[in-house]
Order: sequence, then structure tokens, then C-alpha cells
Amino acid sequence: MDQIEFIEGIGFGNPIPERYFEFMPRSLGRSSIHLLFHSLLLGAACLFFFLLTGCTNQPIPVTPTATAIPPTETKIYVPKETSIPPGSSDNPLVIAHILTSNPTVAQDSGQSMVDFIENETGYSLVYEVYDDPKSAFEKLRKGEVDFIWLQPLTYLAAYQRDLVSPLFVSNHFGLYKYGTQFLANKSSGFIQYFDTGTNRNTTTEEFALQQFEGKRPCWTEPSSLSGTITPFGLLARNGIQILPPAYTQSHSSSVRALYIKGICDFAAVFAYSGDPRTSSAVINDLPDALEQIIIIWRSDPIIPSLSFHASTKLSPDIVEKVAAAMLKLSKSEDGNEILTQALDYDFQGMIPIDNDYFALLSDLVRAANVVPYQHLGY
Repeated sequence: MDQIEFIEGIGFGNPIPERYFEFMPRSLGRSSIHLLFHSLLLGAACLFFFLLTGCTNQPIPVTPTATAIPPTETKIYVPKETSIPPGSSDNPLVIAHILTSNPTVAQDSGQSMVDFIENETGYSLVYEVYDDPKSAFEKLRKGEVDFIWLQPLTYLAAYQRDLVSPLFVSNHFGLYKYGTQFLANKSSGFIQYFDTGTNRNTTTEEFALQQFEGKRPCWTEPSSLSGTITPFGLLARNGIQILPPAYTQSHSSSVRALYIKGICDFAAVFAYSGDPRTSSAVINDLPDALEQIIIIWRSDPIIPSLSFHASTKLSPDIVEKVAAAMLKLSKSEDGNEILTQALDYDFQGMIPIDNDYFALLSDLVRAANVVPYQHLGY
């Protein structure tokens, strides 16, 4: 009770009862004792408050201050005409073709192809012929081209970017694929590993081509598949190193270079689709070229002809309908002529394909360290 009386009887501003002074040292004055008691009381109050707030799990509520955060601009890609069905009159399907010569003639001639496919599918279509390969490629990249005819290197560039799916390859002068062959002057000392009687090689590519180690080739031009890229790929994948090439700009010029000697040691030209040794540019003034310039070794047919592809952005049902119509056109009575005129390219039919059809060529392009995108249009 004495302690309770002490606590209750003493407050800030209240006088201290006289009975408490008798317990204090006499050396302390009354003012000092008052100050001491009040300090003790203040400390007890602080301790009591600390114990009261520290033993609860409830945080002291704090009213947050709202801070305005400006909205962040978000860029959203919206595909072309997403609200309008593809193949409608307001959003026609686009069939494209790359042709650096006579694009206007092919463009006008393509209407018969468009009419046939429209009648078969019910879709609206337009045909666009580009003389600039990069423009066509960018349209394809943006989804503004739905179907497209492509040469092999351009296809490889598009496939690497997942832009197209292969549908058909065309029959060109009776062939779906062609190849390359290595030629040399018969007086050069190279051993011939090609039997002209059976039109077959007599040994493997590695064994036949190793004799070109350290020799100088005649290539046609950098983007030529049969005259530069595939023969170089064949040499490279067999570890055969050669001297810097002489570029002749054409297959017939490569034959002529071998005939006159001193420019290069061997050359590569197209095979299966003809023989440049018998072209008028050669045979007219070099009548014995066929005898003097011999085939050392010939590749298999590995280079696909012009092929037809669908954009990977299209729905499967649209691709299926247009592909069926295009195949039907190619088998119709006038189909080959219609497509020959539309493509400005000898067309004698087509067969279905997938990406595996390009596997052998892709391997050689890689071995030659060639970037397909740098050869758009080929």
C-alpha cells in the first residue's frame, strides 16, 4: 500500500509529502529531491509505455502518402488487318515472286493464275512481282506476303527465320534438281573419275577432288550455286584448300578459260540441266571443246529448282486450300503454260516437298561458309 500511495500521490506539479523527505540524505536540498522524484517518475512512465507497445503484435498504423506514378507507354505489334479475314476482298491473299528481269510482263501474265486459284478457293488474291529481292523479303518478314515463289538461297534465308513452309518444287526443263560438275583441260594432268559412257562417277568425291588441293578454280560469280557455292562446299567439306578463284561471270566463260589455259586450273559449271561445253557461246568458235575440256567428277542433283512456299503466319486451312488449287492448276491442260508465263520460268509440273528436300544443299552452303541472306534472289 505504501508503494501504491507513493505512485498515486506523486505527480508532475504535485508537492511531495513531508514523510518522504526523512528517507533522503540531508545533504540534498528540497529542490534537488523534487527533481530526482520527477525524473524517476518520468523514467517509470516511459518504461511502462515501452512494455505496453512492445508486447503487442499489432503494428502502429501509418497512413501512407500516395505518390502519382505516370503511366508507361507500351508498344503493341498489331498484325496486318487483324480484324479483316485473310482472303476477303478487303484483305486479299498475296502471292509474290522475285524476278529481276521483265517483272512487269510476268505481273500482267499472272492474272490467269490468280483467276484460277480464286475460282477454286473463293479467296480474293493479288499477284505481286518484285524486281528487288530485299523488298520482297521484308514484305514476307512483315506478314504482307502470304505465298511466294523462291529460288534456293532465298528460301534458306527465309526458312532460317521461320518465315515460310515449303509446299512444292517445280520441274524446270525436265528436272526438279540439278547439280555441278568439275571440268579441266585434258592436258592439265588431272585424273578423270567420270565415265562418259555410263555418265557415272568412278570414285568418291573425296578421292576425286583431292587432286585440286592448292590449285586455282574458275568460279562463275559469287551467288551461283552450281558455278561457285556448291563446288566450293564440296571441296571445303573434304578439307581441300584452293587458291583464290578467278571469277568468269558465266558458265560458258569458265569453259573458254579452261580451253585457252593460264587463267585457272579447273572450273565448275552446272550439270544435268545441260552442258555449257555445247552452248553456242562455246561450240561456235571452239568446235572441239567437248573433246578438250573433260568432266573430272560430277555431283548428284542437289540444287532444287524454283519452289513455292506459304507464310508461317497463315492458318493451316488457308494454306491447304491454296496449295490444293495451285497443284490442280499445274495438272490442268493449260496449267504449265499459265505458270510459265506468270513466273517467266520454264515450268513443267511440280511435286510436294518439305524442308528435308533442301538438306543436302543446306549442308554444302554451310560448308562453303555462305550466308544465304547475302544472296537474296538466288
